[in-house]
Amino acid sequence: MTEATGKIDISRVLNNTFGVILRHPVIYLGLSFLIIGIPNALLQTAQGSFTSSESGFAVASSYSSQGIGLIALMLLSILLQATLIVATLNDLGGKPLSLADCFAKALKKLLPLIGLGILVGLGVGLGMILLIVPGVILYLMWIVATPVMMAEDRGIIDSLKRSAELTSGSKGMIFVLLLIFFVLAMVFGLFVAFVGSLGTMFLAIITLVSNTITGALQGAGVASIYVDLRTAKEGTDTSTLAEIFA
Repeated sequence: MTEATGKIDISRVLNNTFGVILRHPVIYLGLSFLIIGIPNALLQTAQGSFTSSESGFAVASSYSSQGIGLIALMLLSILLQATLIVATLNDLGGKPLSLADCFAKALKKLLPLIGLGILVGLGVGLGMILLIVPGVILYLMWIVATPVMMAEDRGIIDSLKRSAELTSGSKGMIFVLLLIFFVLAMVFGLFVAFVGSLGTMFLAIITLVSNTITGALQGAGVASIYVDLRTAKEGTDTSTLAEIFA
């Protein structure tokens, strides 16, 4: 068993996040492309996000259909993140990945995951209204609630409590970690803006790629944070994680 240090290791989280994606690019990027990349691009197209006066790329869409599309995209995002969380926990635990098995475990938890997402969204949203800071604190406190639910088979409230317990004392480091991801996203965003100036089609393609990468990073990143928090707090070894979904 690894010795508990009490502090999350940012470099280890980054290595685990990018490591699992590079080891299994077809699963992470391919699944994210199919579940998030394409649907999100279609939704943005329907909303006229890629509208160009020269190309007339906008697609007419009613507000009701866009609302349905947003709900569907939210459900797909939840399902993708849960699937990739299971995949990441298996990989870091030294188990072979089975996409069908990971997807089945995520689908089995879909309803409580939706409930968890709604509760977290309401809490963080209300906190953001109250001068932003409370919302940020709640987001950092509950950031690993989803992997807790998937890995430890807890209910919604227990998952939130467990996440708060694991992130206690590590919120500052997690915030720094999220800032690193934010800076990377900003740099990529500038590239997207530049490519978008070259033409609507270029913008659509780059946005599709961006959504795909973001989806993969969210699933792998949150799971990696959870693993490292358990290592820091409890000295949990990756070999122990291999038993989670046995």
